Amino acid sequence: MLSQRGSHTKRHFYILAVLIPLLLVSALFVLIGIAPFGSHNLLVSDLSTQYLQFFAELKRQMAHFSFSSYSFLMSIGDSLVPIYAYYLLSPLNIIILFFGNAQLPIAIDLIIWLKLILCSVSMSVFLGKKYQMYDLMAIYGGFAYGLCGFVSMYFYDLMWLDALIWLPVMIYGLEKLYYYGKPTIYVISLVAIILTNFYMGYIICVFNVLYMAFLLKKNQPYRLPFFENLKANWRKIGWFIWYSLLSGLTTAVVLIPTAIAMMATGKKDLSVVNFLFKGTFGLSFPVNFGVGGNDFAGRLVHNPSFFTGSLFIVGIVVYFLSKMITKRDKQAAGILVGGIFVGMWLLPLNTIWHMMQQPAGFPFRMVFLFSFAIIMITYEGYLQGMFAEEKLLIRCAAGITVAILIGYVFANIDGQKMMEFRFDIPQLSVSNIVLVFVVGFMIVTTIALIGVGKQRRSSQIFLGFILAAELGLNFMIATDGAPFGNQKAFEHTYAQSIKKVDTIEKQNQSDRGFYRFVIVNKPFRNLFKVPYNGYNDSFLYRNYGISSYSSTLNTHTHHVLGDLGFSSRNIRRIDSFGGTAITNYFFGLKDYYFIGNDTNKLTVRKQTAGLGFTADNQIQHLKLRRELVFDNLNRFVQKVAGNHKQYIVKPTIVSNAHYVTRDYFGYKAQFYANTTGPQYLYVPRVRLIGVSIYVNGQKLSNLYSGLGTEMVPLGYMQKGQISTVTIHSNKELPKIPRDIGGINMRNLKQVVKDQNKHLFKLQNPSRLNEHGGHFKGTVNVGNKARTLVITIPFDQGWQVKVDGQQQAVKRVAGGLVGIPLSKGSHHIAFNYHIRGLLAGVGVTLLGLVSLCCTAIWRYYRRKV
Repeated sequence: MLSQRGSHTKRHFYILAVLIPLLLVSALFVLIGIAPFGSHNLLVSDLSTQYLQFFAELKRQMAHFSFSSYSFLMSIGDSLVPIYAYYLLSPLNIIILFFGNAQLPIAIDLIIWLKLILCSVSMSVFLGKKYQMYDLMAIYGGFAYGLCGFVSMYFYDLMWLDALIWLPVMIYGLEKLYYYGKPTIYVISLVAIILTNFYMGYIICVFNVLYMAFLLKKNQPYRLPFFENLKANWRKIGWFIWYSLLSGLTTAVVLIPTAIAMMATGKKDLSVVNFLFKGTFGLSFPVNFGVGGNDFAGRLVHNPSFFTGSLFIVGIVVYFLSKMITKRDKQAAGILVGGIFVGMWLLPLNTIWHMMQQPAGFPFRMVFLFSFAIIMITYEGYLQGMFAEEKLLIRCAAGITVAILIGYVFANIDGQKMMEFRFDIPQLSVSNIVLVFVVGFMIVTTIALIGVGKQRRSSQIFLGFILAAELGLNFMIATDGAPFGNQKAFEHTYAQSIKKVDTIEKQNQSDRGFYRFVIVNKPFRNLFKVPYNGYNDSFLYRNYGISSYSSTLNTHTHHVLGDLGFSSRNIRRIDSFGGTAITNYFFGLKDYYFIGNDTNKLTVRKQTAGLGFTADNQIQHLKLRRELVFDNLNRFVQKVAGNHKQYIVKPTIVSNAHYVTRDYFGYKAQFYANTTGPQYLYVPRVRLIGVSIYVNGQKLSNLYSGLGTEMVPLGYMQKGQISTVTIHSNKELPKIPRDIGGINMRNLKQVVKDQNKHLFKLQNPSRLNEHGGHFKGTVNVGNKARTLVITIPFDQGWQVKVDGQQQAVKRVAGGLVGIPLSKGSHHIAFNYHIRGLLAGVGVTLLGLVSLCCTAIWRYYRRKV
């Protein structure tokens, strides 16, 4: 066995530490058929809706050495700072430079492939160096960590994997700091964790406190009381706090601007409900101690993904019961493992650990820390000979098996089958057939561990094969049902789509104004086996749009667009559907391009307001009200025009009917229009999956059967015209859809005619793609409308000069940018400054200087 300390054995250890996870991860990619090892790509979940598009933008910026702080490609415009900090700061992302946009999914696959291997290598090396025993069991610990339950369920959220790579390095550095006063590795690795993903950095900083308590308890003399032990180690605690603080200060150049930017998102709000004193999972949780506890369908709602291989699940229980382990070591391990477990189970602690918010899907994001802890502790117990206690080993394995069986019982009693697009189920769904594999792996693992306890080399090798097979099966089950894409089809469809979009762009080159461009690409959407909304496709096609989906969506964007009718499922999404004649004009939605499987259709609106328009000063006081969309639209135009005319006229509802057939729930509303113009149906807070909508017997496009709140166009109608709206739904709708409004086009056209004389004329609109944070333009202000409204979300980072003079920016129309102006022609320059950047640079420099001064002071202090 590899259990010596010689350089020869170390070399073999490092070779195997890399080779085994490389072969194992590659084999999994081959079995699943992931490109470049197969024909599939990993464009599932957030990889298809966020990472692909964000990587396309990152690739373009890196290739041109042009990094913009603001982008008009993200909904109606937003800061890119939180996107960089949350999604894009991994150094491994440089791989995307070697691939074209059509091959970006392959680059993403390779980044994930490499990260999984590095997670394993990092853990194996940590175990070998920490205990100075370069053993096969350390290698097993490595690939158990690299393919643990957290990784199997969330590997497609690849931004989190960097933290797993750095965690073992950081803990090794923390121990160097604790035992020898050497801070270098700890500081470098903690800085790397925070910079690559501040969210994971926060989670790990909480863990560091727990790990420090573990070290203090582990090294506490038996006769020394706990608080006396703290006093005796106050220097170590002080240095831990000091270097942790300096590490945080050093990353301030990213943290401070990101924190300020994140305060403009819906995630700034705290909910008392998230701090109620209750548990977060039920008695079905032991299911996840065994192989195959979760599959892809349950990725958004499930119990903690504890699974780390039966070897380590059994091992941690043996550790706490073994006579080979000292009482103090068990107490320390209890603090570490128990602290993580309670932190996951108790809701207030869980919320604190998740950065004061409950995750919207992908729960228990700190569970990888549990895997890390039990692997490390089990390896330590193995080195102390705990597996030699054969009877204890058998009892522990049997106990865990019984606990898993009990978990399955409760999962079958309490669990519900995951329903499509429903994410509020409290318990996981389970596949009972997996129990056969659970029991089988538990038996063979126990047999192998008995041999390991008797120091049989063959048993240790056999154990490695068992663990590899078990982790591989768990990974396969976790991805079972995942709607993987076809890479060849993606490349072909993407290339065709770019050609078609470029053709339209060239046709519009003569129009040098700013306009927004909605693209509905059916062939591209059909590539995905689940509904694909194309929220962030503006980054792929380089068109200014409306939609966006990210954890960093500006709350002003969501509020204004949602309250004016655009579709929204939650605070992280806004869709391009839901536009009306009013919003299409004022938000510059000039082109609507439908790319079909056989035919394409381009709709061009002759008149739009572009990027900005002038409005009466009343617009500064407009407040939009939730779900009162027609009222909001009416008041929006009134405040722009400075009058009290009616721009939205409700029709007269003649009849409402609700009926049930064998095939569907039916809803019918008959009305006659009270104005000539387009009529719309607003359906608030209802998911329209499985819904068909008919107007006068004609079925509307399935595009309006989406996931979120919808403003559905019913068509252009004459005053007095009687029409019927019918809805067929495969489920009963909680609210009967009957909120209908019509636009008085005569009144609206008069506003448009007046507006066209006073629009903001953008200079060099083509430069916005590269320099979204800097643009100029002119506007001619009339007698009445003296507030310039720029249709981008309000952000205090904007600095505006009017005719060379600094001008304050105001929040208008519920959340847009407004500039008060005087009558006449004005030249206006907009410059976006990353709020907190200078402060961040200053604090980072302070942190670096403090680190240097601390190192110098400690150096001379040691010499003295």
